[in-house]
Amino acid sequence: MRKLAVLILTVLLITPLFGVASAADDPQPLFNLDFVIKTAPTTINGSQVWMATFKVHAVLKDPVYRAYFENLAANNSTKAEEEFRDFVRQLVYENLKDNFEKRFEAANVSSTIYLPAGGPVRVLDNWSATVTFVISNFLVSDDGKVLRCPLSGSMDFVFKGHVFAYTWDKMTLILPEDYEVKNLAPKPDDFTDGVAIWTGGDYIPLIEVCTPLHTFMRFLNETHRTISLVYDPRGGYVQFNATFSGAEASKSTVEYIIKGFRGTMDIVSIDSSQRNGSLVVIGVAKPEVSYRETSKEKVWQAIIKLPGSFDEVHVEGGTYQLAPDNTVIITVTEEKTNYVPYLWGGLVVLVVLGIVVLKRRRSSGSDVEETEEPLEEGEASVEDSSEDGEGSGEMDGGE
Repeated sequence: MRKLAVLILTVLLITPLFGVASAADDPQPLFNLDFVIKTAPTTINGSQVWMATFKVHAVLKDPVYRAYFENLAANNSTKAEEEFRDFVRQLVYENLKDNFEKRFEAANVSSTIYLPAGGPVRVLDNWSATVTFVISNFLVSDDGKVLRCPLSGSMDFVFKGHVFAYTWDKMTLILPEDYEVKNLAPKPDDFTDGVAIWTGGDYIPLIEVCTPLHTFMRFLNETHRTISLVYDPRGGYVQFNATFSGAEASKSTVEYIIKGFRGTMDIVSIDSSQRNGSLVVIGVAKPEVSYRETSKEKVWQAIIKLPGSFDEVHVEGGTYQLAPDNTVIITVTEEKTNYVPYLWGGLVVLVVLGIVVLKRRRSSGSDVEETEEPLEEGEASVEDSSEDGEGSGEMDGGE
């Protein structure tokens, strides 16, 4: 068995591959390869960088090499695993690395490759392995509008000094769902929810993704923007309801809009929702308020700055004027209650009541006097009668 393994290894070292011509157009004959590339932005030292995680599942398919590793494993499985790990690293990982370094250099883009602690290769069963690594600047932008992949194009697979096409069976690209894809070429066999799948190729596809700012600006250009404002002078707050109609808003666009409101208003609360193809943003903000008062009215003036220009501005509960720099000045006027007529009316009522009381008192006094005078006359007549009686008695007695 050991002699057979040595013989196979000798043959492999002397001849590149039996019956295989060395040409870049020929597919690499050693592995079945499935790629999964997941990319997303991250922040490094305060700057946004698009990272990509590569996971390549490699299955050795060449029968001669499979026989070699099988025979080696029969005698020393540990050595067979170590050799297979080195074999995969040299052919799958190093070839990818060489292709990527050349592409980054040609595009004048710097990039860093990050490897797992145990190295890029993890050996699995059945002479298969996964190759994992992360690279920076997988997507870059020259104009701030479109992110492009500098690695796009066909790849080479170098084996024993011969160049083959770096063929793979399946490639899956996972993009953030809320980012707008401008172009994927060749056209993927399937593209759903930010996941693109290609089958049977030897390339990194052309990848173009719109930057969030570009998507946001295009959203603003394609929508009709309306905002309604209600100022409550008692509470001291402005309620707003902004509607963006005519286009779907991506997650990044919604984040930009919310950030815009927070950056220009003193926000108390804010929320957003998608309704019937429109984005609705509602919230409460604290404006700058001035107050003045005259003898007849109270006047509140609220100044609030909008996060941008709107096609329509509506204000309820007051008058308004549009000032420069997307500023709205809301004026609420409240008339004072005039208490003077009520005071005069009260005085008149009091005077009338006083007159009535006086009249009643006077009329009551007159009634008392009229009642007392007949009593005096009665008393006088009684007295007169007494006197007359006394006079008569004296006359009778004289007789």
